[in-house]
Amino acid sequence: MRHSALLWLLVLLTTAAHILHAQDFPTDYFDPPLHRATSLSASFAEIRPNHFHSGLDLRIGGKIGEPVYAPADGYVSRIAVSPWGGGKVLYLTHPNGYRTAFMHLNDFCGAIGAWVHDYQYAHHVYAFDAAPTETADTMWVKKGQLVAHAGNTGGSGGPHLHYDIRYAHNDQPINPLYFGLPLNDVVPPVIRGIRLYAADAVSTVGKGSMLSLLSTTRTRKGSQSRWLDTVDVSGRFYTGIYTTDVSEPGTQGKNGVESIELYLDGHKVYSYGVRTFLFEETRVVNALIDYAEYRRSREYYLLSRVLRGVRTPCVWAEGGGIFVFDEPGTHQLEYVVKDYKGNTARRRFAVRYRPTATGVVRSPETDTLSAFEPIAYYKKKRLVRTGFEVDMAEYTVYDNDLLTYTSGQHPKMLTPTHHVSPTRHPLPPHKMLTVRIAKPEVPPELQHKLVVVCIDGKDIRYCGARHEDDYLAGRSGTWGTFAITLDTTPPTLQPVGLAAKGQCATGNVQVKIGDDLSGIGSYHCYVNEQWVLSEYDGKTRTLTTDARAFLHKGRNEVRYIITDEVGNRTERTLILQH
Repeated sequence: MRHSALLWLLVLLTTAAHILHAQDFPTDYFDPPLHRATSLSASFAEIRPNHFHSGLDLRIGGKIGEPVYAPADGYVSRIAVSPWGGGKVLYLTHPNGYRTAFMHLNDFCGAIGAWVHDYQYAHHVYAFDAAPTETADTMWVKKGQLVAHAGNTGGSGGPHLHYDIRYAHNDQPINPLYFGLPLNDVVPPVIRGIRLYAADAVSTVGKGSMLSLLSTTRTRKGSQSRWLDTVDVSGRFYTGIYTTDVSEPGTQGKNGVESIELYLDGHKVYSYGVRTFLFEETRVVNALIDYAEYRRSREYYLLSRVLRGVRTPCVWAEGGGIFVFDEPGTHQLEYVVKDYKGNTARRRFAVRYRPTATGVVRSPETDTLSAFEPIAYYKKKRLVRTGFEVDMAEYTVYDNDLLTYTSGQHPKMLTPTHHVSPTRHPLPPHKMLTVRIAKPEVPPELQHKLVVVCIDGKDIRYCGARHEDDYLAGRSGTWGTFAITLDTTPPTLQPVGLAAKGQCATGNVQVKIGDDLSGIGSYHCYVNEQWVLSEYDGKTRTLTTDARAFLHKGRNEVRYIITDEVGNRTERTLILQH
């Protein structure tokens, strides 16, 4: 069986090279993973915080337990279980060069479920990420075989099945609808907002730096739309659009669209569409949208402006997407938005161009501020200040920028605080920052309790605790204010339900666990001194132990050991009557 898997892998790599060039996706190879009509609660490449959505979210009627079937012959190439993210995840690799993935599962079926159970008990873990082919005989599946049941595990906001199709050789996701998944969609996208933005300090749109041509205001009596079909502009400007799609009549939700095009006087100047993407590039989504507005309202205005450090084929803009005209006059712009089925929405508007009073337009790229540290988007950068270092890889920022650095004090910190952020384009970094801070003097027994944190108002977020000689290192996906503090507080544990009363009728024992800084590192439960699998739900902070096979009538001891990421430990024994 192992030799067959190796031979199949060679076939996968050979066919993948052809697929990448042909972009000819097979529409009759994969069956739907659910035996119910396709209904989307989220579409491929929808914009999410810091990433594109990697697959389709398929509705399952709001109830846990919908059967999930193998879309084609293949083998189980990876299984992951986590309290966060995808929850319980199954990966199947197929002989045509693709891989399917199923997330937020409630459970695994048959030999797959038995393998998961054995792995968790052998390693005394709930959460893991492993490839069965490396540790056990290959598990083969046939098309239509029951492999799991859909659920609500991990970061899911409700019962559904998240379904991916990827290239097997690099896990690059592709829109599953390209593979023939049936979808009855006759509803066109909705253009919910259009905005114009001044590109620099001396340009204007209307009378200011931003103007909404199309916007919706919610009132007690419903929604009211506002539309300006013509607006005056001067200098350099760019546009933004907020548009969503609904896959079928009568359903709620704001799904992503298939494509957006912008035309200037009949000439295409901008296009956007995500057929596939690389996971390592997914944070580029922050540079494609009005990020400040997205943080405020969760409405994503896709911008015609494309910064120079944006490296993705999903967006193209003539001249970087910033418009400026040579002569006064009126110009027509039109957005054309389509969904996967080709249903189309359009909105046309006009701009009256009037030159600035001086006739000179200043580009932000010509500004210099000698007090700040310059950074080029295409180069590595190490910012060094007294007691502080931060390393940035190439393309950490999306355009040439200036880094600002300040230091300060915080009453809960053992070191000065160090604030670093870009000034021109204050977007989250495209790649993780490595932060190093000189370690403070503390007693030897507290050295391993030192942690690097990022401070955002009252929120203090753990970034890591890697000791590097005289420095403590951490990693951060945001710019911000960094410092070192101590984490000496152990995790919390609180029994709930019958366990809080010292009783256990059904065999399921539940406790709430949490940690105030570095986060939960491990959790173990022993029932009458035997280790028992406990499932941790990160959304509710609930640890559930199915103790039925380990309880006996009368008095039982249920002992928990909970540790955080720096080794603070909570141990508690519950006495339960069964």
